[in-house]
Amino acid sequence: MKLSKAVLRALASNELIGLDARVVKSSDPSLEGLSGKLVDETMNTLELETEGRVRKLDKKSVTLIIRFPDGEYEVPGREILQRPEERLKKLWTKVK
Repeated sequence: MKLSKAVLRALASNELIGLDARVVKSSDPSLEGLSGKLVDETMNTLELETEGRVRKLDKKSVTLIIRFPDGEYEVPGREILQRPEERLKKLWTKVK
């Protein structure tokens, strides 16, 4: 899936930690529908705090709706499968 310029811009100019997110697709059906706040990110995972519990999500197996300051966007985890700092550098070059 090719990400739109709006999604690339949102990803390039925002840290994911602290944003609200909802799992819309997952290889693990028990994760679908989970929503909460992103509290940590590594190269391969995101941590979502939901109902007082932190759930670790494998980026390559989930698609999320993430609420950025300028709107909500669907983001396939496999499209952000890198370290947060590397993603920011890479995406800034694409949106300039």
